Amino acid sequence: MKRLNWIVFASFATILGAWLIALYGCGGGGGPIRVTPAPEGPPSPTAEFLALLPEGQRGATFVGSERCADCHGGRQAQVEPIYVSWSQTKHAKFNVGCEHCHGPGSKHAEAPTTENILTYPNITRSIVCGQCHGPSYEDHKRSKHFEAVEELVDPNFVGSNPRLYVATCYRCHSSPFRVEQVDHKLSVGKTRDEIDTAITALTNDQLMAYLPVTHETASCVNCHDPHRNTQYLNKEGKQAMLRYAIQSTDTTDIAPGTPPKQHTTFNHICAHCHNGRGVNPADSALETGTARPGMHYSNQYNMLLGTGGVEGTGPVVRYIEQHTNAPGQCTYCHMPNGRHIMTVSYDISCAPCHTPADAYRAQALRSKIELDLYALRVRMENWARQQDFNNDGQPDNDPDLWNYWALVPAEKQSLSRTIQGRIPIQVKRARHNYYFVLRDESFGIHNPPYTRHLINVANFELDSIGAPRIVPEALLTRVSRQQIRNALQADLERMKASAFLDR
Repeated sequence: MKRLNWIVFASFATILGAWLIALYGCGGGGGPIRVTPAPEGPPSPTAEFLALLPEGQRGATFVGSERCADCHGGRQAQVEPIYVSWSQTKHAKFNVGCEHCHGPGSKHAEAPTTENILTYPNITRSIVCGQCHGPSYEDHKRSKHFEAVEELVDPNFVGSNPRLYVATCYRCHSSPFRVEQVDHKLSVGKTRDEIDTAITALTNDQLMAYLPVTHETASCVNCHDPHRNTQYLNKEGKQAMLRYAIQSTDTTDIAPGTPPKQHTTFNHICAHCHNGRGVNPADSALETGTARPGMHYSNQYNMLLGTGGVEGTGPVVRYIEQHTNAPGQCTYCHMPNGRHIMTVSYDISCAPCHTPADAYRAQALRSKIELDLYALRVRMENWARQQDFNNDGQPDNDPDLWNYWALVPAEKQSLSRTIQGRIPIQVKRARHNYYFVLRDESFGIHNPPYTRHLINVANFELDSIGAPRIVPEALLTRVSRQQIRNALQADLERMKASAFLDR
């Protein structure tokens, strides 16, 4: 009898378990598989997801995607076409419906409000996708995209100028802001002018409301549209619901001086943010932009396409590196095997064009560019030492005064600011190229010919004012490779810090 009871109980438990998985699992009617976190360690994706649901949704039950279609485009007046576009996706094929992402919808169906269904801003959190796409979510958590910029989520800091820090910076540095104000509107056919006008019309309170809900710089839905198939296929030619193209050689949207409404809506999945934000190498811009380097700390696409540096007075040469022709462009190297950490693995990322042995060549190129950059920096320091900016008839012997005024030590910034007009344009061209190459942070990998060209142009500019040349390799008798890297890294950190200075 006991054995029979156990068999009955086991059978019932199996049926119940199967029913729960069908109801809650990825492939059922909606919702996550597990509803409690593991006894130890971080919360399970399910627990994190449930924590996002609004209070008014608590106790709601699943009603199925067909019920959502009543208002969201499947029937009646077609208020929104979301249901129709979703029905054509792989999500629909595998029965991953509205409630998998937005939570149970019974209360919302009875009385639609934003308080009883998961919507903006929390719907943009990557954990929503992480319920089913666990490996990609774990990769994403290890990437820089998962982090928020500390200064940009500090209300005491941002509150001083939300028109700059939110209305402009959040176009790339806030996942919920970008999805709601840029990505979604582009996907439904809004123009960049309409988007810019709508952002400009937001009140300070509306802008500041994005601060406490910004936890990620970029999340899954900044690159993928969960509601629709798109014309943009991945590098294997498969439908991945990508919001933007993965390849382009058009420099129109990242041309010198382009405004945020243009370079942040560029149709490229990486370059709409990883560009120099209108970096301008013209002499007029170098003469007026003396506080900090003219490129944002994201000019990787400019470097890849060979545009944005001071290129000299010779024939115009377009230094487009062969990497621009790799299938998937940025994603080819930075997403090996679809990995979402965004870091390069030479053994995978560089194949089949390069062998694993080429990793040594890449490191040799990086070391050479680091040395050449450091030599250029020392050369500008030596030039500054010979100047009499204090007007006392003697060289100042100050190695810092070649630099942008916001990047020198705090006690020298006042002097540095006043003498910027006395720094010759040749030095300003050289320092622009120094920071352009440094800020790219690939140290030649993205575009070796253009990188070498910009460093050569910088040295030619210093030649023209009689600054003594330096043999880069000779510096290695005085400083180590690590000291060189430390010095370059310090300049990078100062450049990042200066982005928030004197705005």
